[in-house]
Amino acid sequence: MKTFLFDLDGTLLGMNTRSFTETYFGELARALHGLVPADGLARNMLSATARMQEDDSPGGTNLTKFRAAFADLYPDVDHQAVWDRIMEFYATTFDRVQDVVSRNEPLHRSVDYLRGRGCRVLLTTNPIFPQLATYKRLAWAGFAPAAFEYISTMENCTYSKPNARYWQYVTTLMHVDPAQAVAVGNDASEDVSARAVGIETYLVTDYLLGDAASSGADHVSDSATFERWVRATY
Repeated sequence: MKTFLFDLDGTLLGMNTRSFTETYFGELARALHGLVPADGLARNMLSATARMQEDDSPGGTNLTKFRAAFADLYPDVDHQAVWDRIMEFYATTFDRVQDVVSRNEPLHRSVDYLRGRGCRVLLTTNPIFPQLATYKRLAWAGFAPAAFEYISTMENCTYSKPNARYWQYVTTLMHVDPAQAVAVGNDASEDVSARAVGIETYLVTDYLLGDAASSGADHVSDSATFERWVRATY
């Protein structure tokens, strides 16, 4: 049985990365007013995320790794209060970020088609957001969590893309044969890294990040062509 591993941001969920990032950090800075200075917040959040992604130690989830990295950058703040406020933000005003994203219709139809054909479908979004924020973005893409057998989040992952250990973890956990799997995403580095464990890769270029020509992806096209390929092949 074929298994498809779909990315979310820039893949199932259409987005201009710059617009998303600017809107996201603008709303987050307002949410954290009085707890964390707005100046340098985006830079430090990205730095903590990068440190989390680079940490391939087997102990601890991405959530604990991120919070530890963030705490190192802000040693003099109430870290529990900050995290509580961040989660409140994801539950409320994070919704405003929806204005700068869109549902990718060809990929939405492709997921529905593949599920109808009996293929397994997993959501292998890079686990750099907590479950609440991931489920919100998934809803913006037009899906309920039940559409996917597995969904990556900060809480349930120890590794991140492009680390090959991320793909090894997911395939082992979900009993996926890499030789019978296809990873679909828009990032020439993060998503195509699935090739390191023997997974076929499909780089979707509507919201491409990186260089498609040098990516080494097995397939490269826009989402409309991907949909035609899926219907012709499966």
